[in-house]
Amino acid sequence: MSLIYLNGQFIDDKPPVITYRDSGFTTGIGIFDSMLADKGTLVHGKEHYERIIHDVRTVMGLTCPMGFEKFEENCLKLLQDNKVTHGFARVRSTVTGGVVKAPLLPAHTATVLIEVAACPSPEKIEPARCVIVTDFPRIAGCVLENCKRLDYSRSYAARRQAEKNGGNEAILMNTDGNIACGTTSNLFIEENGILITPPLSDGVLAGVTRRKLIEERDVREESISLERLQSADNIFLTNSFIGLRPVSLVN
Repeated sequence: MSLIYLNGQFIDDKPPVITYRDSGFTTGIGIFDSMLADKGTLVHGKEHYERIIHDVRTVMGLTCPMGFEKFEENCLKLLQDNKVTHGFARVRSTVTGGVVKAPLLPAHTATVLIEVAACPSPEKIEPARCVIVTDFPRIAGCVLENCKRLDYSRSYAARRQAEKNGGNEAILMNTDGNIACGTTSNLFIEENGILITPPLSDGVLAGVTRRKLIEERDVREESISLERLQSADNIFLTNSFIGLRPVSLVN
C-alpha cells in the first residue's frame, strides 16, 4: 500500500480513486511533472512547481489550486509517510481537466494527484544507446510541445522502434527536419567545448534540467540538423533523473 495525495486528501492507492469520467482518462486532457527528491528534500522544487503552473494554464486554461508552500508540504508528507526519505525518489504530479459533461468542453475543476516512489541514483544511469527515429516527429512552433502533456504515445512508439533497431532510447526529429529531443528528455550536443540545445520553438519540452543548464553554463540555443548531430563531439540527454547523460548513436 502507498499513500497518495488526491484533491486535498491523503488516501490509500489501492481502491479506485479517480472516476472513469475524468477528462485526463477519456481524452488525455492534462499534464504531469516528474521531480527528483534526495533524502526527503525536493530537488528544484520551485522550478517544477512553476512548470506545473505554466502547463496547467497553457493546456487547460486553469490556475493551479494550491500555492507552492502547500505543494511542497504535500510532497514532503508523502515522502515521509511512504518511507522514501533515505535515498532518491520520484515525485510525480498529475493535473487533469477533471470531469466535464462532454468531450472538449472547458475544464472548470482540476483533478490533482501526487504520488511518490523510490528511484535509482542519477549516477547509476548508464549511457544511452540511441536510434534516430523520423516516423513520429514533434511539431515545430507548437507551444503545446513545450508542455509535459499526458499523451506520450509519440514517445512510446519511438522508443519501441528504437528497441527493435538495437537501441534503448530514441532521438526524435521535428516537422522541420531538425533534431528535437529524446522520448523523455532534452538533447544537448557539444561542439568545441560549447553545449548547444534546440530552442523551444523547435517543439521541445521546456525541461527543468534544460533550463538550469542554460542558466548555469555557456549554452547556445540553436537548431540542430541531423548532420550536425552526427558530427558533434559529444551528445547528451537530460532530465531530472539522469542529469547530463552521455549518448552513443546506434545508427
